[in-house]
Amino acid sequence: VSHDLRTPLTSILGYLQLMGREDISPEEYRHCLEIVEGRAKVLQDLITSFYDLSRIEGGEYPLELQSVDLRRRLEPLLASFYEDFQQAGFQVEVELEEGLPPVLADPSGVTRVLTNLLSNALKHGSTALTIRLFREGDFLVTSFSNDAPHLTQEDLPRVFERFYTGDQMRTGQNTGLGLAIVKALAQRMGHTAFAQLENGVFTVGVRWHMYR
Repeated sequence: VSHDLRTPLTSILGYLQLMGREDISPEEYRHCLEIVEGRAKVLQDLITSFYDLSRIEGGEYPLELQSVDLRRRLEPLLASFYEDFQQAGFQVEVELEEGLPPVLADPSGVTRVLTNLLSNALKHGSTALTIRLFREGDFLVTSFSNDAPHLTQEDLPRVFERFYTGDQMRTGQNTGLGLAIVKALAQRMGHTAFAQLENGVFTVGVRWHMYR
């Protein structure tokens, strides 16, 4: 925790010191200000994630289980991420089955899980991404798949660990908290997060129990 918080904070302090120089140009000042704002947002997101994960794992995260239509939750999120994926050069393929039954879950919790999965794909995925919602036996599955040539089978058991990532980077933007929250929140709602690697394709998602 200390290391991941210190990285963006150190960057912020360094650029603030640079902005205080008398010989800095207006263009350099604006550039530094943009970087400081970005690092501050990273720091804010980190602190929020730390807090939320501790609340989820401690049973203090408020949940109200009810019937939830996963497709209706996922579609607006895909629309909201569309521009981000376009700017990042992603080729996104979406396969959402129709007429699926609901699941028993907390609506805001479902949105948080799906948002984290989309954010994870955007930050760490390749430019080809397949997003699926389908029925598998007694479950509904939301899956996010992309090429991951550098990921190994040894990485799979650890992808949901807090602070773990396949490349083990510690840049302040790559802490592994997103998937840790996905697993913890899915479990609290009675569902199961999963990750698999087949023929160089990494898939992460959630198996949701259908609401009966």
